[in-house]
Amino acid sequence: MSLDLTRFYAADQGLPFPDRWAVMPWRPQQPVPPQEVPAQWQALCQKTLPANKRLVYLHIPFCATHCKFCGFYQNKLEAEATEQYCDYLIREIEQEASSPLHQSAPIHAVYFGGGTPTALSARQLHRIIVTLRRSLPLAPDCEITVEGRILNFDDERIDACLDAGANRFSVGIQTFDTRIRQRMGRRASRDEAINFLRKLGERDRAAVVCDLMFGLPEQTRASWLEDLQIVRDLPLDGVDLYALNLLPSTPLGKAVGNNRVTLPDVSMRRDFYLEGEAFLARDGWHQISNSHWARTTRERNLYNLLIKKGADCLAFGSGAGGNLGGQSYMTMRSLDAYYQLLDAGQKPIMMMTAATTGEHRWRLDLQGGIEAGRYDLSRIVEDPFPIEPLLQQWQQCGLMHSDGPRFNLTPAGRFWASNMLQALQILVPQLTLRNDSHAHG
Repeated sequence: MSLDLTRFYAADQGLPFPDRWAVMPWRPQQPVPPQEVPAQWQALCQKTLPANKRLVYLHIPFCATHCKFCGFYQNKLEAEATEQYCDYLIREIEQEASSPLHQSAPIHAVYFGGGTPTALSARQLHRIIVTLRRSLPLAPDCEITVEGRILNFDDERIDACLDAGANRFSVGIQTFDTRIRQRMGRRASRDEAINFLRKLGERDRAAVVCDLMFGLPEQTRASWLEDLQIVRDLPLDGVDLYALNLLPSTPLGKAVGNNRVTLPDVSMRRDFYLEGEAFLARDGWHQISNSHWARTTRERNLYNLLIKKGADCLAFGSGAGGNLGGQSYMTMRSLDAYYQLLDAGQKPIMMMTAATTGEHRWRLDLQGGIEAGRYDLSRIVEDPFPIEPLLQQWQQCGLMHSDGPRFNLTPAGRFWASNMLQALQILVPQLTLRNDSHAHG
């Protein structure tokens, strides 16, 4: 078979691609008619799915402030609203936890995302975590991550999470530069952020990770290097290096669109990433994925790795997204609609996709391999030879080391991974796919 590979070739001089493409995790596209969703969900709850890793995601849709780069803001933080939400979230968990679906497989990772989970009170956080551990079959080594930010995350909340069983904290820092932080809507200063992370890490009771973001307004090489040095000197177990994903609907996106704010270009963003990768490698950190590094054996980053490899995910809370056996779903973003459906005894689903014929398996297997920085195309196609010249061309441009259908991404390749993933997602369906079950072998 002859494929048109040249349109996916990397440039051998300058930037390999004109821009860095954002590729969202693949999800099925065919929606279930709204009137059929309740019956399909009930039928799904009575099933035992094929063997696969399983996760839980809980969404806490409240924030004390709206950060200017964030596209996930839903509801303003109010004490009365969070208490009501906590009651309904626990009801949602308990009303379906005993079903065959929910009890049929061990849960390997739980992730509290948002929003800002640590905006909840200490008592609320403790109640939710205890309910999960009591109601669902969490594996003995289950990773339980609470995502949060420095604002409001006091000792009482930390103690409540730890005492209830949380064993990992992911703290949104983005940058320690006070000026840039405040411009992005973050309130804590450089010193406050450093002191918070140092105290949290010195407790030595859970994995502590933070994220740094490159591509922010007014970010310079000097400020980026200082962020990396601060991370090196803190008692952290892991760190993420994320590129700013500029969403047009956010305050920052609108400011950039109106030419009121300028951002580092893709060449600068690439240099930030490569400098960060080299800095962490010199310091002995282990790269787990394209954007995540671990310094200690305590840090596993399980949820993020498994979700990109196609693990089944049970979702709870307003605005949460899940995936079960190739069917994706999202719960109601409107709190009123979320409460009304729970009052009626229904799972508050806003959208659900139809089951696929197996396409999700190869797509997610490829996606997970690219995220891990290594893959073998013979896992998903009978004869990968027609694609191998493209892998060789990418190797010549310094993006990977290839051996037939197998390849390992270089640091530069990891930065451009989404471009190569998108190319392979277009090319693979033109070849003969292997048996569906092989993709998770």
